[in-house]
Amino acid sequence: MNIQSIVENAINDLVGEFLQNPFAFFTEADAVSRFHQLLVENPTLNQNVRTSDGYEVSLVHREYPTFFRFSDEDATERLPPPAKRGHYDTVILNPEFVKAYPATTVTNRSFKDEGGVSVTPFQAIVEFKLDNQGWSAGRTLGAITELRKLNLSTEAPFRYFVVFMRYTSPKMTRWNKYWHEIKQVAETYSEIGSVFAIHWLSSIKKGENVFQFGRWLI
Repeated sequence: MNIQSIVENAINDLVGEFLQNPFAFFTEADAVSRFHQLLVENPTLNQNVRTSDGYEVSLVHREYPTFFRFSDEDATERLPPPAKRGHYDTVILNPEFVKAYPATTVTNRSFKDEGGVSVTPFQAIVEFKLDNQGWSAGRTLGAITELRKLNLSTEAPFRYFVVFMRYTSPKMTRWNKYWHEIKQVAETYSEIGSVFAIHWLSSIKKGENVFQFGRWLI
């Protein structure tokens, strides 16, 4: 099974767990932890690879730094210092990247000292959001910024954005006001596989919906 199938099957399983039980994950961190568990259950990813200076490291990591700097407000372009780097919720490292560099480079913590890398560092990266009430101006900007950050993340051949929402607002106003804007951006970034799993828990709408955009094998 190739890396795209492995990642997308894990995402599909995670979405299924959320749809079956909207409180399976209390927080985004819960969902990310469960996703990590699903990934490392696959023997292809449940392995250590030796760095060029002899340290064994795993391939799946959380809160891994980006290789570029950007603005938290819009993430529309790569920026020079003093702009800051961000982090990815989950990455799957490329084994060839691990083998080619010392551990300090593979961890990507001393960005200013590394001067870039010549081997593709990732097999895939995945970002998550979990919201409890419904869209707002801030949540909408946050989702769009994550999509833009993934669009800038050309170091990964496969990029995904997974959103879980427990929609508890008593009205559809939030949805009707903001969803079209998010949907438009998700459709624009066709190279990013994005999925929005909505559990309707409001007084006027019940059930579930899944909206999927971009490049998917599954």
